[in-house]
Amino acid sequence: MIYAIVNFLIGAFLVFQSFRIDHKASKYPCSSSLVNLILFSSLNFFFMALTVFLTLKGTKQFALICGRVAYFLFGWLAVSSCDYVLKYPNYERTKFMKVMRILLIAFSGYIAFFSNNGFTSFEYARTGFYVVSGLVSSTKIGRALRLTWLDLFYLVYTIIFPLFVSIMVLVRAENAKVKLIRQNMENNIFGFIFSGLAFWFIQKGSVYMPYITALAPVGFLPQLYLFERSNENDEIVDIRGIRRGTLRFIIEFLIPVFIVAAAYILLAPFNEIYHNLYPVLLFAVVVVILGLKTFFRYKYGDFEIFRKKRYAVSFEKDISSLDFSKNPQEITDEVFRIFKKYADTSSMKIVMDDGTGNISVVYSSDGNTNVEIPFDSATGDVIMNAHNQVVFRDRVTRHSSIAAVKSKLDILFKETNTEALIMLNEGRNFIGLILLGPKESGNVYSDYDLEVFNKYYSNLFVVGYYIKNIMNESVVGTVNREIRMSGQIITSIQENMDLIQSKKVDAGYLMIPAHNIGGEFVDMIRLTDTRHIFIIGALSGKGIAASMSMVILKSIIRTYLAETTDFKKLVAKVNVFIRDSLPKGTFFAGIFGLLDFNTDTLYYINCGSPALYVYTRAYNNVIEVQGEGHILGFVKDITPLLKVKKVKLAEGDIIMSVTDGILDTKSLRGDIFGKQRTQNALMDNSSYPAEKMARFAYDVLVDFASKQLENDVTMLVIKYLGNKA
Repeated sequence: MIYAIVNFLIGAFLVFQSFRIDHKASKYPCSSSLVNLILFSSLNFFFMALTVFLTLKGTKQFALICGRVAYFLFGWLAVSSCDYVLKYPNYERTKFMKVMRILLIAFSGYIAFFSNNGFTSFEYARTGFYVVSGLVSSTKIGRALRLTWLDLFYLVYTIIFPLFVSIMVLVRAENAKVKLIRQNMENNIFGFIFSGLAFWFIQKGSVYMPYITALAPVGFLPQLYLFERSNENDEIVDIRGIRRGTLRFIIEFLIPVFIVAAAYILLAPFNEIYHNLYPVLLFAVVVVILGLKTFFRYKYGDFEIFRKKRYAVSFEKDISSLDFSKNPQEITDEVFRIFKKYADTSSMKIVMDDGTGNISVVYSSDGNTNVEIPFDSATGDVIMNAHNQVVFRDRVTRHSSIAAVKSKLDILFKETNTEALIMLNEGRNFIGLILLGPKESGNVYSDYDLEVFNKYYSNLFVVGYYIKNIMNESVVGTVNREIRMSGQIITSIQENMDLIQSKKVDAGYLMIPAHNIGGEFVDMIRLTDTRHIFIIGALSGKGIAASMSMVILKSIIRTYLAETTDFKKLVAKVNVFIRDSLPKGTFFAGIFGLLDFNTDTLYYINCGSPALYVYTRAYNNVIEVQGEGHILGFVKDITPLLKVKKVKLAEGDIIMSVTDGILDTKSLRGDIFGKQRTQNALMDNSSYPAEKMARFAYDVLVDFASKQLENDVTMLVIKYLGNKA
């Protein structure tokens, strides 16, 4: 009975495994075929379980029927496995393959159901589980060979046909242009080899342990496992990787185990004399070994031998720590060093758009920038529309959404000798490309590389933005060499916004960091002629770290606006991005506002803003209209906490929002500027244009403080002119 249960459990596990693979079917080209193969295999296990159960508890006739079905499925599964390997990864069946498939499946059915003495009965005795099968031929030669139908069945479906298919696949693999595909095809052949050995063991072992016959379908498991590994494998096994893994295994596992084992033996005499001391000493040795291991990992963890393939955390740390105060060459060299260190990149080119549609190489790791880049705006539009900013050469065919430009991308990869493309764009504005050469190891860029590059795409965008706006010689030459590069970047990005161009609105803003640069910002984004979004707020932290996070956030908001038109969903996605992608502990406090000129309405979501004021001309009064607010970056799903509020605007109304740098400013006497003085500054200057209102309110703040301001100051003023021309 235990063998029936084992077969059933393996079948159930395969069903579960098929769902897991099907869930990732879109990522891998052969997943659907593999899912069908695994489900077919599970069916074989279920029928074998039923056969064993009926042999024990049911009638022999029912057991015989189920057993014949099980072996018919066995043969069909063997043929389907060969068919899968022949088609991998995207080959079409030839007429020969189709005919052979039909003939072999039919032959399996003939042996199982129609041969005179193919499978005559299934027996269960105290000594084991038996499949009774007669001789293929009753002639003198047949009796001499002692070849039963069961032997012939195993010979055809586990040796002859798989061997024939393996030879065909090996020939095809030699002609495969992509090294990864060639390796995976060879890996599938190893699946046949290991399964063949498993079937041989089951068949020969059944002579001594007849119970093993009940587990005949287990022989398929090695090939199913290797088929699955080949389907999901995205790395080439190279000598360097094997050497590094072996050395790491010896240093991190074998040596500590050897030392602990030696201590166990050497300290054994203490166990006879000091029973309580022996385990304490042994425990102390283990603690010391673990301590030394941790020390070496901390001290030498950056060495290649200890560095593991999962490099996301270290990559993020290095790419986020770029010092933009260095000269351009040093920064771009550092970016290449990061890719080389973690992704094993052999070369890198950075291509920039000059603003007129012309692109050129501005950086090349080999020093050769005189390279023509075959990339046009139409190709860029297709990639942007597909939201596949990271494209790998050998994975172009996986993305049906960019199939229209496959030939153009193939030319780009070939002529530039690159294997990976990272397209940099701010919303719909193309900035440039980062082109990565082949890996030094000869490996290919993996799905893990794709995951990392996508996750830290915003950091790469900052690099591109820096190069486009700062590294260009015509810009650098006109800037004072003593000004820090980082300050130039932040200033240029802060001022890059869609100022509201409408007769109904007069908008002005003011941003003055206390220490050259900071994390506060104002942004205005045009949606249509009659709808405009504005954001004002502050990211936690000071200086360069906060300012770089601000750069990334401004970019990602525009990117998300290209994906969603839902105001609330936009804020929810920004929250997730801050929590998961910006440095740990970063949060945002501010306001997201949407102005609809058609309905004269302000929609807003308060995200922990300290103050949002509306001056109502009809009542000549200032009211605070914050609503419920929750800071972004803490809660994983903030959607249930977001509240969209609205304010109806009339001619003469004024909206003013400020950050806490204004409210918290203290005078020499220790008084706080506070909300009341902020409201008074708004009222007193309401007759001026919005830009001057912001400036005059700041002057009032400076006079009040009577000293250098310690906090960043950011203010947004929107005067609603209504129908006034």
